[in-house]
Amino acid sequence: MKITFYGTRGVFPVGAQMSCAWVDAPGGSFVIDLGSTNLFTDKARVAAIDRVLLTHMHPDHIAMLASLILERLNLPDSQDPCCTFISPESIRTYMEFSDLRDVPGYQQLEAVPARWCGLKLEATLTNHPKKNFAYKMSDDTVTVVWTGDCSYSPELAAFCRGADVIICESSMKEESMKNARAWGHMTPSLFARLMNEAAPAKAVATHFVELDPPEFCAEVQKRLNPGIELIAAIDGLVLEIS
Repeated sequence: MKITFYGTRGVFPVGAQMSCAWVDAPGGSFVIDLGSTNLFTDKARVAAIDRVLLTHMHPDHIAMLASLILERLNLPDSQDPCCTFISPESIRTYMEFSDLRDVPGYQQLEAVPARWCGLKLEATLTNHPKKNFAYKMSDDTVTVVWTGDCSYSPELAAFCRGADVIICESSMKEESMKNARAWGHMTPSLFARLMNEAAPAKAVATHFVELDPPEFCAEVQKRLNPGIELIAAIDGLVLEIS
């Protein structure tokens, strides 16, 4: 499995590339979240995006959702522009809200399938005000969890336990603990608590908002158990997982 990060920030700072990653799996490729304009710099890449996992429907995770559907419909010589989505909430409702109710070119699966691009796939709802899926993806050798937006909970720790790699949101500074819990986000201590209980080999921090990646990770490292490798995701990072 290989994960390429296209966007690793939340809604701030303004102009940053927001949540988005490309995943190469044994049975094909797919995208997690659609917050990055960088997906659209290569027409061949747009043509290849026919499967998308959305964690939730907040703007910093779906900013390019309608653009992707429309762009694929306009590809020259496109044989099948249809894109398949998995999401905790309705894509069609979003398109109708955007006055694009008659636009074709997408479908949403009614349930999270057991298999996805050659991976075993599971999902669970996290404690975020908007319905958010954390996804667990497994091949024959490794298991990866992508949390989407979340705060710490024992249920999330149980879902993550046994994963080799956990890619987790990293939005808030420690002084914002009250808001982090209320708004469903991680501070460094909450991030470290999740990792210490789940015990992955690698903990990957992404979706930075109040702190820059080095600042957030420095605070996490003070609290993180030895033996867990901490990685700060940046735009363009390619993570080979084997």
